[in-house]
Amino acid sequence: MKLDEVLRRRVERHFLGAERGPDVVEVARRICGVHAQVAASAQAAADLRLGAPAGLDQALWSDRTLVRTWAARGTLHLLPAADLPSWVAAMSTRSRETTGSWLRYHGVTAEQMADIIAALPDVLGGDPMTREELAEAVITATGHEELRSPLTQGFGAVLKPLAFRGLLCSGPPRGRNVTFVAPRAWLGDWEPVDTDAAIDRLALGYLDAYGPADFAEFARWFDLKPALARKSFARLDLEPVDGFGFLPAGAARPAGGESVLLLPAFDPYVVGALRQLDLVSSGPRSAVSRPQGWISPTLVVNGRIEGVWEERDGVPAVTAFGKLPAAVRRALPEGAVVI
Repeated sequence: MKLDEVLRRRVERHFLGAERGPDVVEVARRICGVHAQVAASAQAAADLRLGAPAGLDQALWSDRTLVRTWAARGTLHLLPAADLPSWVAAMSTRSRETTGSWLRYHGVTAEQMADIIAALPDVLGGDPMTREELAEAVITATGHEELRSPLTQGFGAVLKPLAFRGLLCSGPPRGRNVTFVAPRAWLGDWEPVDTDAAIDRLALGYLDAYGPADFAEFARWFDLKPALARKSFARLDLEPVDGFGFLPAGAARPAGGESVLLLPAFDPYVVGALRQLDLVSSGPRSAVSRPQGWISPTLVVNGRIEGVWEERDGVPAVTAFGKLPAAVRRALPEGAVVI
């Protein structure tokens, strides 16, 4: 496969080409989670792949077929609820959050972190709790008053290891406040999943949507120990793609057609493989991947990032990385301007 074919295949596998997703759960499953650090971006990414409003609140809080939790790379994602046990089994291999440097940076000790993990099943169930309510309950259970600040800080770093172990996920918002619930109480209990089987399942899903790729890129995307990724790739039935890595044996290879897309900020197509392939055509990568982890809205032409954009006065304003062909300009949404 040539780079152009690889990129067009990825567009199709992301429900961004000729095919749109049948429902929001299948979209989340196909692309290995909808990046949800910014709620509006998650909504836009899902809507785009469905060609219609995705109904995220219905799926998350009423049907409970989606779950919002910290997942790949420790960032918030919307995952199919039925797939959470596999994600938890794979994420439970992470150990950085129990090392001295991580603990010191976030202001907790190993003993305090162990006490939080031990206490959580007793204090968090199916009734949503705000961050402050959860902190109060943990402090009461552990006696660690000094944990109030780490437990209530905005980015929730100390809560992430709990999510990785399947002890915590997002509950429905209460006004402007986020809430948390215990996944087994909110979604229903599950039997433990074999760790190797879980990693293999996620690797195959990743390669199907973002591949071809090698084990190191899968490890980076997921935040998995490279040794575990290497062993998974050795177990799986994969086909090499010269110069690009591997695809699952027999994976679909749709040819893909011409496409001009305005993707939202943090779109999974961009976030999932920005380092893997030469996605950025000729412009500065820093315009796409900005400081503090911000991923810009992008103009993607035939799978290649050809610019970034922002909304101005209700219409897209595109900053192209080079001269855009007339056909690309015509394919932009009505009213869009090219800077």
